[in-house]
Amino acid sequence: MTQQFGRQYRLEVGNATAGIAIDGLRVAFEVSKTIDSKPNPGKIQIWNLNRSNMAALLDGRYDRARLWAGYETMRVLYAGDIVKPRIKRDGMDFVLELECGDGEVDHRTARVSTSLAGGTRNSDALRAAASSMGRATPGAMDVPRDTILPRGRVLNGAARDVLTDLGADQDADWSVQDGELVFIPTDKVLPTDAVELSQETGMVGGPEATDNGLQLTCLLNPALAIGGLVRVRSILPWFDGDYKIVALQHSGDALGGDWLTKITAVGGKFKKIESKS
Repeated sequence: MTQQFGRQYRLEVGNATAGIAIDGLRVAFEVSKTIDSKPNPGKIQIWNLNRSNMAALLDGRYDRARLWAGYETMRVLYAGDIVKPRIKRDGMDFVLELECGDGEVDHRTARVSTSLAGGTRNSDALRAAASSMGRATPGAMDVPRDTILPRGRVLNGAARDVLTDLGADQDADWSVQDGELVFIPTDKVLPTDAVELSQETGMVGGPEATDNGLQLTCLLNPALAIGGLVRVRSILPWFDGDYKIVALQHSGDALGGDWLTKITAVGGKFKKIESKS
């Protein structure tokens, strides 16, 4: 449990041009990430924020949140659009609760309207959908069957629908993860190294096999990413091996208690994606 010592966080809230960083107040968080296309939900609570910054969040001037966390060094744990801010009382304290969705605005509003000439590729359609998003930026993307289109193609509609059609054609999952659009074939994983998880590196309890995959719990670990590999080294050796992460839940409270990550991962033979599209 030594990794619980020295833990730290930083919460950034703002808009495209201005914002603030919070690291000295009580903050609690519960965020979920999955490999499917639904915006990843997050709930972030802030105790006793000053009135001017509270007003900027409640009236929508600040509409984005980014949470960093870690131990000796911090990484982005979650980023998302602020969907619904609200204030409540906790005894004598005021608690500002931010309901967030990662990629929420682009999921609702981004539209593609373009024509692709004959001779272009499936990756061009993916780039067109990505460029239509006003907030999400291109992340790890791999188009395994990047065939040349013999005829022109018209793309017109919600970006999410174009991406869903491309995903079905390419046997790939798309989602927005911490503000980045990722497009990962089901038989591939992110190009980053596997994160090893054992009792020595923070695993809590033992792995559990479920219908959705292998479930694990560990001390908060921002290095774990949707579509990445986790390397399990358990006291139950039949679970040992590399697994693709398909769901994550992070939770913690600056006031105290354990900061935890829950993982759902699936087994198989996976290749690393080759490049960004």
